[in-house]
Amino acid sequence: ATDGRKWDVYETHRPVPLAEKKIVSFDIMDSPADVCLDALVLWRRSVQSGTVRKAQTPILPPEDEAPPVKPELPLDIDGATPTPDSNWQPLTRLKPVKGDKPPPQIRFPDGSTAQIQYWYSITLESLRWLHQQGKLDETCIPVQGRSKRTYILSNKPFHPTGKGFYSAKAIGEWYIDSDVLNSQIQVENAISIIEKVGKDVTPEQFSVRLS
Repeated sequence: ATDGRKWDVYETHRPVPLAEKKIVSFDIMDSPADVCLDALVLWRRSVQSGTVRKAQTPILPPEDEAPPVKPELPLDIDGATPTPDSNWQPLTRLKPVKGDKPPPQIRFPDGSTAQIQYWYSITLESLRWLHQQGKLDETCIPVQGRSKRTYILSNKPFHPTGKGFYSAKAIGEWYIDSDVLNSQIQVENAISIIEKVGKDVTPEQFSVRLS
């Protein structure tokens, strides 16, 4: 809720009284450092993380303090010490919306990476890695999609109805249908495949680079 200068941010869906729903209030004419910390509750990555809160530690101190040592990496939203992995996010936490570009890289449980060009590349490269590592459990194939009328992974490029995959992509003897335009469904498909056919690995061990 804002008049352009003063902002009150609420977690509107919490089943509590209105006063307890408020996360933070700030006035953009106040101290820039404080306002920036408070305003991080509106940061997209904060909202997507499911733990919306303001940051705690400023990158720069007030002007009357000694100049800080320039950090090598940006601070995390919760003020935690930066790490080389701060730009990576577990695949299970990736929540794309319409219009988002796919992440440029995916990282696998063994630390190796692959380039991502299209949203379906997340599924394709995950499957390729599972195949190369001998972690593909063939007994779980085919893998059904959201509907019982579709497969997201099969040993033939056909759905249960007999309808062929519109744009089949093959890895070894297996196929995915890459003609799924919804980015969120593509991520869900990749997670489903890893959960159902990956031996000794989980979707949480796969991550994507955000930029």
